[in-house]
Amino acid sequence: MNLTPLFFYVVLVVSLDPLAHSAFTPRHLRELQHRTKLLFQHGWHSYMEHGFPADEVKPISCVAYGPQHTLPDDLHKDVLGNVSLTVLDNLDTLIMMHEWDELETVLHYLKVNQKGYFDQDHVVQVFEASIRWLGGLLLAHLALSELDWQSGPGQIQAIVAGYNGFLLEMAYDLGLRLIPAYKTSSSLPLPRINLAKGLDAVPSAKNREACTAGAATPFMEFSLLLRLTGDERFETLTRLTFNKLWAARLSLGLLPMSLDPIGSRWLDVITGVGALIDSFYEYALKGAILFNDDHLWDIFSQSYQSLISLLAFQPSANGWTYFANIHTTSAARVTAWIDLLSAFWPGLQVLAGRLSDAVSSHLVFLKIWDHFDSIPERWDSMAFGMDHLLEAARLLQAVPLEWYPLRPEFIESTYYLYRATKEPMYLQIGLRMLDLFETRFKAECGFSGYQDIRTGSRQDRMETFVLGELLKYLYLLFDEANESYVHSATMHLKNWVFSTEAHPLWLTKEVQQRSQKLFASSISPEITQLKDFKGRGFLGSMWRGLIHPLNELESDLDEHDEQSHVREVSPFGSDLQPAFSHLLSCEIRPSQWKSDRQFFGSGYYEWDWLFSPNEAMAGTLIRPEHLRLLDDNSTIELQDSFLAIHGLSPYKKCALASTTTITEYQIGPLMRPEEYNMYRVNRNSSLFPFAESDLVMPELRGRFRMEHLKKGAIDNCGVTINTQYLHGMLPTNPPGVSFSQEISRVNFINGLQIAPGTTLWIRASYLGSNPNVFIVTNEGDVYMTGKYVENLKVY
Repeated sequence: MNLTPLFFYVVLVVSLDPLAHSAFTPRHLRELQHRTKLLFQHGWHSYMEHGFPADEVKPISCVAYGPQHTLPDDLHKDVLGNVSLTVLDNLDTLIMMHEWDELETVLHYLKVNQKGYFDQDHVVQVFEASIRWLGGLLLAHLALSELDWQSGPGQIQAIVAGYNGFLLEMAYDLGLRLIPAYKTSSSLPLPRINLAKGLDAVPSAKNREACTAGAATPFMEFSLLLRLTGDERFETLTRLTFNKLWAARLSLGLLPMSLDPIGSRWLDVITGVGALIDSFYEYALKGAILFNDDHLWDIFSQSYQSLISLLAFQPSANGWTYFANIHTTSAARVTAWIDLLSAFWPGLQVLAGRLSDAVSSHLVFLKIWDHFDSIPERWDSMAFGMDHLLEAARLLQAVPLEWYPLRPEFIESTYYLYRATKEPMYLQIGLRMLDLFETRFKAECGFSGYQDIRTGSRQDRMETFVLGELLKYLYLLFDEANESYVHSATMHLKNWVFSTEAHPLWLTKEVQQRSQKLFASSISPEITQLKDFKGRGFLGSMWRGLIHPLNELESDLDEHDEQSHVREVSPFGSDLQPAFSHLLSCEIRPSQWKSDRQFFGSGYYEWDWLFSPNEAMAGTLIRPEHLRLLDDNSTIELQDSFLAIHGLSPYKKCALASTTTITEYQIGPLMRPEEYNMYRVNRNSSLFPFAESDLVMPELRGRFRMEHLKKGAIDNCGVTINTQYLHGMLPTNPPGVSFSQEISRVNFINGLQIAPGTTLWIRASYLGSNPNVFIVTNEGDVYMTGKYVENLKVY
């Protein structure tokens, strides 16, 4: 094929107008970053003019928005507290975008009003106040006191020179007001507290249920507050909660989503990676990085093993993946919906070094965005019982929670993936989102999301994460020149992480020692009182116990879960390692993309399974009518401008949809993945018949997935099974069983993929002990229920 004309066409397109296409040259990216900054300025100035000093501004009606002053029992957005929340959550955004005039203005306001700033007679969520308010103050303090701004403009140098640490004092005051929620007899925090009057001013009904993420997550901000002030109660109490929740995980290593902090028990039997549970896993990993904490890494590593073993649904090898919501003890799939908050997960996978996993799980969210120009708060991935419905009715059922408040999780993961891979498709996603913010979500006084994605009705609300997270990640996505301080060479040397609210946090021993020394005289001698409760009540103690007899959150809080530190030793020597040991290393390239990528090419066009979710989820991937009327090309990966420049891959073809039958088996009780004896072969050995990359499991236990191959079927690698293939795979000397023209293949076992060309090895004596199911030949071949298993052998 002669690519010369196409090459000249690409060069011509870029040279004529590099800003109108998907060139992503340095000039183009700088322009995209500038356009993003203009969006932030629009939202910020709208808030300052129409909302400040209230918490938010309503983007359509252009009025201030804050906490409810009537009906104190009402669950009215208790993230608000009359504390100029948009300011607290965006101090670092102002720094990142070099908005020095605005930064100087709000710093002056905070300094003048510092005394009693948080003495507000409002009930607030401890979780939200920790991640938004406390995190924002801590980051701004670190940025102004610990970063070197000597080469910066004179205005920021003057701001830094005049900064006296008052933001840390404000953070400390806020911490003292929030930490009593953790000082309970159960060591589980109450979810809400009155900033001025404490726990006694909160109606008891509002503190009877908490989510796992809300209870566990604040430990990172509070631990950092300890390291900067020296007041140990902040980390002692919050880390106690985190450790208790982990020690109380259920038999499969999973945590339910909600709990009763007073009765010290789980309230449900469902888990996932999205709403109510998400940031537990996020802060296990980020806390391990920030504090160089091996115990937190063990928590994340074991959690990840359980999640990919039990929650991950991947129809094909190297295909797309989504994480289901399952029963915590049986691992049965409970729901097929995907919630918007779970879109953070691919970004966390990148941070953990699992690039291939991240690419696979990110694809589903891309497909949702293609169809909705957003992601519904909850979307059902399966069209069960919808075949007879008209499209409008199917759409109603496909989107059970219909709003999109401009949450940042999808662009957050996209940012992480681009920084790790430099794949231009992620810039294209950012370009599409930028265009939508400029043309659709922009309102008179800020940005307005969808109240109902299905109809297009708008929401008169701009939460602080729109400016503080979504536009921040979008701005940083286009920062290829590394002009933002978080991308500077100085920050590369720090163990920094983004908090769950996108506040960059870091810590060094030098920073800790210097800060504690300066803050020593400000430590409060006031004792945080223990909150006593009068018991669980009749329904809480007896009736719930009858319903869920195994839901008690009992654990030894004085010791870490020592099992999490046990490193399994292979009985086969150094040639084999525990099967999940690959989690200890980081991938440098996703396995979905070819190593010989073309110049200007996109790895997505080398991925055979790029469009497989479109077919698998066609029943609920429905573009609403109000969006179809716009008649624009919403499919990001098929934008003409992008294809013209980045579509040069010679591998552009889609895999055939699989038509084989899949059966899932379970042998023995399910266990935590680390409890199974499974090993990966690192290198060939003369002592065993194993080949490199094979899996070895002396006893076949747990859950595995079998694919049944017969003539004419298409397997999950997109290969058509023909007679030649079947005859080539079948042993020449089959045992004395009825011959079957169908063979089987093990694809997954306990969350691990059996890649094409690799073998699963089981001890011969173990399979031989169950002749009703398995027949083992002298050559080491295995038949299961009369069918030959092509990649299952015995040793």
